Amino acid sequence: MKINTILQSAALILLLVLISSIASASITETRITTCGNGTNPAIYDNNVVWQDACNGNSAIYVLDTSTNKETKFTDESTQFNPSIYSNRIVWNEYPGINAGTIYMYNLSNHKETSLFSGDLDIPIIYGNIAIVNSEVGVLIYDLCTKQKTQIYDHAGWSTSNPAIYGNDIVWEGHPDEDGISDIYMYDLSTRKESKISNSGKASNPSIYGNKIVWADERNGNYDIYMCDLSTKRETQITTNSSDSINPVIYGDNLVWQDNQNGNWNIYAFNLVTHQEIHTTEKADQVDPAIYSNKIAWTDYRSGKPDIYKGIISYLPVASFIASSTHGKHSLNVQFTDKSTDAYYWHWKFGDGSTSTLKNPLHKYTKTGKYTVSLKATNAMGCNTKTKSITVT
Repeated sequence: MKINTILQSAALILLLVLISSIASASITETRITTCGNGTNPAIYDNNVVWQDACNGNSAIYVLDTSTNKETKFTDESTQFNPSIYSNRIVWNEYPGINAGTIYMYNLSNHKETSLFSGDLDIPIIYGNIAIVNSEVGVLIYDLCTKQKTQIYDHAGWSTSNPAIYGNDIVWEGHPDEDGISDIYMYDLSTRKESKISNSGKASNPSIYGNKIVWADERNGNYDIYMCDLSTKRETQITTNSSDSINPVIYGDNLVWQDNQNGNWNIYAFNLVTHQEIHTTEKADQVDPAIYSNKIAWTDYRSGKPDIYKGIISYLPVASFIASSTHGKHSLNVQFTDKSTDAYYWHWKFGDGSTSTLKNPLHKYTKTGKYTVSLKATNAMGCNTKTKSITVT
């Protein structure tokens, strides 16, 4: 009996430890570099890429976080501003003071290719399209056809910070007037240009699917705004008295850097559940990049810039639909999980039956009113949703 009591007490302590350890959403942080010269990270799947001057000239590095294998490109010239999509990496390279080139490296065949030359800004790659900002507007390079195309050719206007998703390219457009900038978009399939913002103080756009986000200073400090292209609706995401800048978006996850805690931190926000979390407050963290729930940023907690990566974990939000909520006995009901950030499911159908399937089918054989509950769980915790089923 004493042994049983000891085991029960141990189990209770273990349960309390587990509950306390999964009590809230978090960002799990891992340091990538250690020499204090890493900046401008980009991320795609398991690969984190950045520029680093550890060995003299700034060179491009890539780390496969699944194998912990690091690859360094040549540092015979100055390389910076990397971007990655799938197995392709692009960057700026300056072999001389006035000569600039955009290069691409294929991780699969280890082939390096020159794409653009001239006075060029940060390159971006998506699928078979590479884009870059220049003095004459946004330039597009089709990797399949090898054709170069210029868009946004407005006399006296300049562009900066382009981004791309699918057929849509977004950027900052600057007219002659000082301090005026708005977000513009170009559809490659229709060849149509449209203006997204109208504040005259918008910058740093990012796009994913139908959503465009940017930083906007219309209210005296920078806040994050979002436009849904499908509804044409604009939404203000942050309302802080501090600055929120450099937003990037992937799916329903939005990240940016924010100085509301006295130094720059990386913030993450889920557009569905409205859960918000941020990185450690130890020092400045800037220049976020995102892929799925994986993020990377430049971190100054050691006193010098290093690259960190993080995994975003949100609390789950339980939700489900039922094929029928009212019917005669011998009623078959298909339950479909609609939860966010859930990895485990526990159903109680109200008649004593349970299930751990994600989308169970249940049959009610007796009349009555039943309360169905779904407990959705992930590593951070759990959440429960209920519905009523009436069987006549």
